[in-house]
Amino acid sequence: MFFIVLVIGLAGMAPPAHANVFHALGNIIGGVLQLPIQILTGTFGGPPVIGTIGGALSGTVQGIGMVLGGTMELAGDGFELAKTAAPYVLPFLF
Repeated sequence: MFFIVLVIGLAGMAPPAHANVFHALGNIIGGVLQLPIQILTGTFGGPPVIGTIGGALSGTVQGIGMVLGGTMELAGDGFELAKTAAPYVLPFLF
């Protein structure tokens, strides 16, 4: 019974802030790599010329979306981390 209560309690908890930062950085890095990945996938997965052009377009759109999403997520999480760390850092600044 205790185990069930523990699992339900942990499931409702938010992930730590640093986990969101790593997720945001993963989105940014993945977004940068989307263009070459999609070009190679389009080239080898379909007709070479049309697949390359389609992969370039798809990789550009997906890459921009992932980089922008990761940047916005990182900005929001950075604010949360700064808000959490401020009580510990501010006494050393004054």
